[in-house]
Amino acid sequence: MLVAVVVAEGAGAAVTTIGQYGTTVIDGRKVFPIVLAKGPELGSTTPSGADALNEVVGAGVNVFKVGPAARPWWPEDKADAVEWNREAAERGVYTWVNLATLADAEQGKLKDTRLREVIALLGNDPALALWKGADEPHWAGFQPAQLQYAYCVATSRGEPGWCQQPTDSEHLWVTIQAPRGTASDLAPYSAVTDIHGVDHYPVTWADRNDPDLHEVGLWTDMIASVTPNHAVWTTLQVCASGSSGPNEGEFVLPDRRQERYMIYDAILNGARSLAFYGGNINRCWTPADAALGWNWTFWDTVLEGLIDEINADSPIAPALVNPGSTQVLTSNDPTTQVISRAGAGGDLWVIAARHGGGSQPVTITGLPPTATTGTVYTEGRSIAANGGSITDTFAQWDVHVYRFDTSPPPPPPVPPSASPPPPAPQPPPPGPPPPAARLVRDTSPPNTRLTASPPRRTRAHRARFRFVSTEAGSRFQCRLDSRRWTACRSPRAYVRLRRGVHVFRVRARDAAGNTDPSPAVRSWRIR
Repeated sequence: MLVAVVVAEGAGAAVTTIGQYGTTVIDGRKVFPIVLAKGPELGSTTPSGADALNEVVGAGVNVFKVGPAARPWWPEDKADAVEWNREAAERGVYTWVNLATLADAEQGKLKDTRLREVIALLGNDPALALWKGADEPHWAGFQPAQLQYAYCVATSRGEPGWCQQPTDSEHLWVTIQAPRGTASDLAPYSAVTDIHGVDHYPVTWADRNDPDLHEVGLWTDMIASVTPNHAVWTTLQVCASGSSGPNEGEFVLPDRRQERYMIYDAILNGARSLAFYGGNINRCWTPADAALGWNWTFWDTVLEGLIDEINADSPIAPALVNPGSTQVLTSNDPTTQVISRAGAGGDLWVIAARHGGGSQPVTITGLPPTATTGTVYTEGRSIAANGGSITDTFAQWDVHVYRFDTSPPPPPPVPPSASPPPPAPQPPPPGPPPPAARLVRDTSPPNTRLTASPPRRTRAHRARFRFVSTEAGSRFQCRLDSRRWTACRSPRAYVRLRRGVHVFRVRARDAAGNTDPSPAVRSWRIR
């Protein structure tokens, strides 16, 4: 299985499709989109003065929502989107372009013209991955028939007669519903979208003392039940309309424990993508955030560490893009939901989240017999499985993620035979002696592959690389220009680079000590 490392190469449009079990596939690679809607402004900085986009991309954000939310794409919106795509491509990530204000376009009308202009402007950009359709269409009163034309024009999909002369066929269309309506209300919209999602923000000022976080999972499951291709998207909260209090400066945001529960509750119930909404909404900013134009307080205290936990370089990443391996496990507590998924190699990941009140031991059953001793992800402790079950303590909103190595154990040594010893060997016949037995040593070197790199020509004085090895457990050495080889790991970033041509090399070294004799190489020019 090829694990997703999100890449935007320097030339040619990205191609996005839906995998067999609803996974997003970009240029043939399975990815788990981690989206900021919206991220920090271009050219802005973090509280420490670092580049803002580099900061969030370094943590694992791989998609940025781009485009106007309320107006039908003025000229400055087009220019901003072009610049966003350029900056995203330089960092090896993608954009989700908001066409919500054009999603009800009609043939020959002004919105049709604007829709085609935007697609022509951005459709061949290597950073573009996804189009965004109508925002919360059922709640906003849009009927599916009103959305057929724009969906057809932007994707070349749909029924014959929905549109003439479609303009794009290489990108996915995303429609996000409000947490309103029934399954029968929402089901018809799956015909006019590729990815079907829901946004839900249960931590509100009114319910700040006792929010029902499990509503996230229930609504995700609702959308999953009406999305035949399983391409389900959940948008989680940073700040939303219900976050504000009655007085200026009063607001409530999820704490880390609440946000972590909502992330895994969404995954447990079918989410193949996660977006985080509202970092750009100023009513939830501290004075320090207001000075920098984005919610860095929430990022630093809550979101950054959680994204790092599930990003494309994390240990759990192979399981997140492998939903076809999902097994529902049994819990003796009806408020604890549990699934397992296969990860890399022999890894088995078990995700368990509890929404019931109080605290109690919970027994989970259904693990394979090869799962014996596991580790609890991010918690620094181990857990033993006995007869396919584990028992652990869960409080309300607790999430425990377990990692087991289920590789088959080596065969036991053959016991000495109780039969009489064989007769003594006879001397060999005359001739050359047989060759001495030798231990077979691994002499095959790994192969190193770059999966993200800067474009061939750029104005950015920084560069970021991602790379993988064909052999698990490999270590890496990197070299920039004529510098020495040094130990490194993916991703590897460089800043304050001079103008001119630069060359980056990376090579893998496997556990047996074999080094790739042909390092992966990327050259590029800073103008």
